[in-house]
Amino acid sequence: MAISKEKPFVGFHTRLADHQAVGKFIDLIENDLAPLEFNAVIVELNPGYTYRCFPEYSTGTVTYEDLQRIAAVCREHGIKPIPLVQCLSHQSDFGGGPWPLLRDHPEFSETKRLPDDAEWPDIYVYSWCASNDKIYDYVFPMMDEIIEAFDADVVHVGMDEVFDIGEETCERCAGKDKAALFARTVKILHDHLAEKGIEMMMWGDRLLDAKKLGYNMWEADRFGTYPAFDRTDEVTRDIIITDWHYERTAFDFPSIEQFMKGGFTVLPSLGCDVAQCKDFWKYCLEYIYLGKKNHWPGRVGGILFTQWTPLTCEIIERIQAGMRGTAGEYTGPFDPAKVGETIVEIEPRAKYLRK
Repeated sequence: MAISKEKPFVGFHTRLADHQAVGKFIDLIENDLAPLEFNAVIVELNPGYTYRCFPEYSTGTVTYEDLQRIAAVCREHGIKPIPLVQCLSHQSDFGGGPWPLLRDHPEFSETKRLPDDAEWPDIYVYSWCASNDKIYDYVFPMMDEIIEAFDADVVHVGMDEVFDIGEETCERCAGKDKAALFARTVKILHDHLAEKGIEMMMWGDRLLDAKKLGYNMWEADRFGTYPAFDRTDEVTRDIIITDWHYERTAFDFPSIEQFMKGGFTVLPSLGCDVAQCKDFWKYCLEYIYLGKKNHWPGRVGGILFTQWTPLTCEIIERIQAGMRGTAGEYTGPFDPAKVGETIVEIEPRAKYLRK
């Protein structure tokens, strides 16, 4: 089990594509995360991993042996290694064209390819077509290879920020219900993992009504997927939801309550704004109490710290500097040192969850 009442989840999420950063990443795990009693590390890979099954769809240098090494070190310290494979959305970086799979198979893309120098608002990220199931002939072997390397019993499937789904310009999806397409994709992925006895995690933003809850279109849905929340036969309640919110708001982060009342185990997922993270976590403490008092079927299962800059040795050193209080001046609004500072500010307050 990824999460139990006896051992709630305290996790760190990051992206990895550089073989040269693996040794330093292991140093972060052993000397910074383990001493703070982290018990999970989510490693986001996708084309940053050098696939054996489809090497032509890799862009990074992380190897099978690297993943085995990371997983072994994690387990030595009681940390669960969890791979994240971006599914449906985020099939590209922010600009520069789609990742190799959609580049070589444009029939898998929900939208037509734009010039590689296209920028926001002409494009955000590419998504795959939710009606073309042939993509799973590629996605599942790649996912299974990563599962094997990690010997994973939990997989995070991403699925955040789906802006393009059920588009009228897609010959397969035109006229279809967007929420139904989203829920169907969730079930396909869940069934594949369940057959292997593997738990599934996913980001929760596409299950939230942005207008109703007051979130922006990144942190919640404005395109029609949010009714998938109520399709309980497909979006099953054994899925662990990672609910990320990074913007400062004037309200009480109501998505946590929605997921708890809906029967999910939810992990509030924090960013790099220390003050905002403190505010978010403060409301989570309220929801933990309210959930117990009012017998909500779901619960807050722990906490997740997120770091989105692909790891390099320099990035890891900044995270460590933030954790150790030696960061000095920030290099910018997304300085990884701020993630490190958030961890040491918030994580000790989460320790009571283990009691």
